[in-house]
Amino acid sequence: MPYLRLIDAVTDRVNEIRDVTARVGRSPDCSVVLEGPVAGVVSTIHAELRFADGAWRIADLGSRNGTFVNGRPVEAPVVLRAGDVIGFGDSGPRLTVASVTEGLPPTLPERPGLPPERAYGVTLLDAETGRLFEARGVRIRIGRGQECEIHVAGGPESTVSRIHAELLVDPSGSLVIRDAGSRNGTFVNGERLTEPMPVRLGDRLMLGTGGPALIVEGLGTAPQLPAARRPPASVVGMISQAVARVKQERRAGKRGSAALLKAVAAEVRRDARRSFRWFGAVVMVLLLVLAGALYGVYWLLSTQVEQTDVARRTAEDSARAATERLERALDAARASAAPAAQVESLRAELDSAQARTRELRAALERAQTALSAQLAAGEARRVTAQSEVQRLRDELAAAEQRTPSAATVDSLRRAVASAEQQTQSLDAKMRAIRAADFATVAQQNQAAVGLIIVKLGGDYFNGTGFVITPDGYLLTNWHVVADSVHPRPDTTWVVMADQSQGRYADVIATSQERDIAILRIRGYQGPYLAAIDWGGTRARQGEPAALIGYPAGSGFAHLHTAVVHTSMSAGIISRVTDDVIQFDGITIGGSSGSPLFNTNGEVIAIHRAGLQQGPGFALTVPIRHAVPLMPIPLRHKLGIE
Repeated sequence: MPYLRLIDAVTDRVNEIRDVTARVGRSPDCSVVLEGPVAGVVSTIHAELRFADGAWRIADLGSRNGTFVNGRPVEAPVVLRAGDVIGFGDSGPRLTVASVTEGLPPTLPERPGLPPERAYGVTLLDAETGRLFEARGVRIRIGRGQECEIHVAGGPESTVSRIHAELLVDPSGSLVIRDAGSRNGTFVNGERLTEPMPVRLGDRLMLGTGGPALIVEGLGTAPQLPAARRPPASVVGMISQAVARVKQERRAGKRGSAALLKAVAAEVRRDARRSFRWFGAVVMVLLLVLAGALYGVYWLLSTQVEQTDVARRTAEDSARAATERLERALDAARASAAPAAQVESLRAELDSAQARTRELRAALERAQTALSAQLAAGEARRVTAQSEVQRLRDELAAAEQRTPSAATVDSLRRAVASAEQQTQSLDAKMRAIRAADFATVAQQNQAAVGLIIVKLGGDYFNGTGFVITPDGYLLTNWHVVADSVHPRPDTTWVVMADQSQGRYADVIATSQERDIAILRIRGYQGPYLAAIDWGGTRARQGEPAALIGYPAGSGFAHLHTAVVHTSMSAGIISRVTDDVIQFDGITIGGSSGSPLFNTNGEVIAIHRAGLQQGPGFALTVPIRHAVPLMPIPLRHKLGIE
């Protein structure tokens, strides 16, 4: 059946559509109702979603402010694909197309050529806690929703979606796993699922990056046998039932001799209604004679039967005890699997930590090298400035000896004073930079700084951004992701520091006036900057500061390798106002969107632009101006009121 999954870019609300048509608007009668402070531009019935010819399309229904897909107005029905962003008006709600499919695979009986009774039983072991999950069926759902057959606990911030993945039987009868449109993806043995994959014993299933890891410990078919039909009663069967009835009467203290004949007759009459016809009476007589002959045998064997019953009960008790011992041994074996799984998990964490340590060590070395190069360049500038001061002093002394005009002497004196002032300023900057531990600031924070690649109108542009939450909210400049002609980018990617793989990102909010943009990286779970001056009180004139970003864009960031590396620029804060923090130091242009850090490693501003008339001067936007743009849930997440 058709299926479409839409996620509100601001509230993260999920809308699932399973009908062939759905209308979107402010009316409560719509399948997708748009609400909230930005829904004022949405018409009562704004647009229509329709599934036809194997694809979903969206059409505008004559709305007042228009419908947009990836920033382009919808004039005719547009085919939707995963990752598209649907906009309602220029400033209205934005819905991200998270999953476009024709629905879940049909259940097993709907597949021709596959036996409907075929099912699978699986046992999954949680690699961290050692807990076992067992389930059986033709469709086994895994997630944190109560409707899942394998329920993996997790809070709202967990990487596990409500229905994260599914185990299904494919047309060939094999058990496969597929991602069920989860937010953070499903991984099998470290490989992300893009299509259904067969499941094997020992496979490691991970729900989201860094999420719960489930090891396939048990796997097998479990056919559902049809109910057996009752076979027609045989002569021996009827006599056996009659003997059982007599035995019950004897235990109750009654006579069994006449009871045997009566019981045989009763069984014959009961079965005669089903299978006997005109020869029933003849068979009855023969059975009565046979019963009389067996009666004597019954008396001889009754004692042995009772002894046999006692032996059988003893054997059953012994078997039951053995079964209980085996179950206890199995529980102990399962419990012993938990430490082994924990050891494996800890070993993986150790390997990851060691790899991260190597990355941080390399990052620290790069930061120290870059800082040393900047200090060397600054020292050269300082020496040059001092030489210039000395030259001007010599020229002034020579002029005074020649007794030139007073105006010439005053001009030279002013030039000397100005040069001395610049030299003193440069000396102060160098002392401040040497006193600040910016190498540690770079090591601790650069992993959360990303290179932004934007496609606008067919052209590509670069910039810098930094992540402020563990789920991928990111700050940058408005001019990095938009311009006066293109209010929204066609496509946006973010490549994090020391990585090579880009991730798609969505624009959440922008302010052209403040030159700020808020993005969110899809499926992100990773480093973020937590020390941020949201109150605007941590920037003081004359204190050291540093930028971390990607000057000169993608080419300089890659440096002949697929992995991107950040650059650091150090200096001092030369001016602080309500609207701007001026950064004065050894800077390089092209770092738009970079975070500006103080000596405590706190982000105080977003780099905006350099000054052409004053190389080395940069203008940054105080970080507190980003707060009014944030969605309410993001403010609550950051603890900002």
